[in-house]
Parts: sequence; C-alpha cells; structure tokens
Amino acid sequence: GTKQIQIISTANLPFAEINLDLPNINPTDPAYVLFTSGSTGIPKGVPISYNNINSFMNAFYALGYKIDENDRFLQVFDLSFDLSVMSYLAPLQIGACAYTVASGKTKYLATYALLEEQELTFALMVPSVLNYLKPYFDDIRLEKLRYSLFCGEALYEDMVSQWANCVPNALIQNVYGPTEATIFCLTYDWKADHSPEKAFNGIVSIGKPMKNMSAVVVNEKSELLAQGEKGELCLLGGQLTAGYWNNPEKNAQAFFITQINGVETVCYRTGDIAFVDKDGDFTFCGRVDHQVKVQGGYRVELSEIEHYARQFTNLNVAAVAKENAMGISQIYLFLEKYEGKMEELSNFMIEKLPSYMQPSKILNLDIFPLNVNGKIDRKVLKDSILN
Repeated sequence: GTKQIQIISTANLPFAEINLDLPNINPTDPAYVLFTSGSTGIPKGVPISYNNINSFMNAFYALGYKIDENDRFLQVFDLSFDLSVMSYLAPLQIGACAYTVASGKTKYLATYALLEEQELTFALMVPSVLNYLKPYFDDIRLEKLRYSLFCGEALYEDMVSQWANCVPNALIQNVYGPTEATIFCLTYDWKADHSPEKAFNGIVSIGKPMKNMSAVVVNEKSELLAQGEKGELCLLGGQLTAGYWNNPEKNAQAFFITQINGVETVCYRTGDIAFVDKDGDFTFCGRVDHQVKVQGGYRVELSEIEHYARQFTNLNVAAVAKENAMGISQIYLFLEKYEGKMEELSNFMIEKLPSYMQPSKILNLDIFPLNVNGKIDRKVLKDSILN
C-alpha cells in the first residue's frame, strides 16, 4: 500500500529534467539489463533505462570533479558489473582515456601497475583491492591520482587511512549504490581529521545522496525511523530502476510506494542496514541477511564480530552464520593468512563480545574466494562449512 514518508536526506526534489538527444530512442526504454543474484543465488534482471543512466551522469558531474580530456581513468571491472559503466562512460564522454587490465593478468597486480606506470588520475575500485595491495603500501606513491573512489563493499577506516599515505593528492570517496539504483547514488568524502569518529564498526560512512536521489531508513513496517535508529536503507529518485525484469514476485518484495509532496513515488529496499547521523550522513552497518538470531533469539550483527577480528588481526576477515543439523544458527569466522595464535584471538574476542556472539569455529584460509566482481564470496565460504 501507499505510505507517507518524510524525506530526511539532502536530495534535490522534484527530480531534475532529463534532456536526452537520442534520436529514435524512448528514454524510458532499457539502456542495458544487468543480472544480479545478490545473496540469494537466483539471478534477477535489472533494466536500467536511458533516463536512469542520464540521471546518474548528471549527478556524477554535479559532484564537482575537475576532470577533462587529459585525465586517465582506471577500468578493471567485468562488463557484467555496473561499476564498469562509470569507468568507461565518464572518460568517453569527456574525451579522456580509460585503461583496462589485459587478458590473463592477475587483476590486483595489473591494477597496481596501471595506477603507477600510466600515472592514472581517476580510479574506482572495490575495497578488497586494498587487502591485496597492502603489502606494497610502503612502496606505493601515486602522486598523479586525484580521485580514489571505492564501492561495492564495506570500506574500512583502518585500511583507507593507510591508503591515504599512498595517494597524497587524491580525494578519497566512499560511494554506495546497488545495481537497482544505477551504479552509485550516495557519496562520502573521506577526511583523516573527522572520518574516524563517524565510522561504525570500523566502516566508513556512505554519506549523502547524490543529485536527484534520496534515501530513508525504515523499520519492518516501512515506517520512517528517527536519526540514529538502525533500519533498512531505502532509495528513491531518478536513478532507480522501474523494477526487475519479468519478476513480479520480487518486485512486490523489493519496491513499495511512498508519497512526496502528495506525489506517489517508488521506493526500493536495499537489504542493507543503516542509520542517519546528526550531519545527515548515512552509515552502512551490514546486510539485513547478515543480521542473524542465535541461541534462542539473540540478534547478532556479523559486521560487529568482523570489526573486532579485524582490530586484532589487521587482516581480511569474514563472519558467516549457518544452521547446524539441529536447526540452530552458529557463527563461523574466516581469516585470511592468519599467522598468530588462535588462543590469543579467541581470548580477545571473549573480552570484546558476549558469549552468544562468540564464533563456534575460527577457520584460517590461504586466500579468500572472490566473485567475478572482486568481492568476498560469502556464499562459497558458507558452503565450505561442514556441519
């Protein structure tokens, strides 16, 4: 049903006019369709219209980047990942260059080589890349890089603060957005002097909505939550898809109608937990499906467990929950290349977290599985657990 929701972001409403000069093209037709399975494993077609992509590009330029034909952009994403669209479309529109990873190369090493050898000036990457570049941080000095953007996963404060030393002249931005909202739609400019205090469980803020977009945080009844209250992050605006391709059941679950100044508007449930702070910045707290109930009803946010494990190990970590043979959810903590003593880590976790949040088992891997988009593949981790 229709719900009245107050907008608490800084978005510009009503939405700006879309001015397309595309002969014989209906601006509401799909410009492309990407299939994303998210955490379900069931592919969902996401049609992005010409209006959607035009709205994104308008908002992208409105961010104030000082870019022109002399800039050099990094493009390391598969074309099935929507972050690739910005990485090649933005340079093409202004006559700049886009640098891609050659076939057969190790992506992270090739990324480092491109950034350094080609003196790239604009780079959008997933945060996981920093985990693999970290051993080289002392030697990395990318003075030509002016914009360093991260999207697709939680960006951790401790990691980005170290990365800042490698890119002394760059604006570091944490940008956020699901495929359904066209590439990214919230941005946060990281600053060493105040960003750490805004981090939640070590995760950098995702900031404010871009031009023509807005965001709200709601409870399970789609009721607006107050400042500081955690709930599901929902998006609305010019970048939002009209709905999944031939999937009415999923559309009914993911979209609902709101009213803005008496006008009915579609709102999308992201599946992400967030809250808005006193500055109007949104903070990502984890996935709804990463919030689990254990031991008879205790609600646990896996991101909090990961936060303390990262704090102790300074490594790539991932916590997942899986039901055992008796139907009880248990927490498993995965570490990447941990060389310390498990007993010391366990004692630290006992100091920081209550008993019901303690991992049932801690597993050490040589390398984490990644999906085609370069993100940690939590489904593979979960499937590797033997009950």
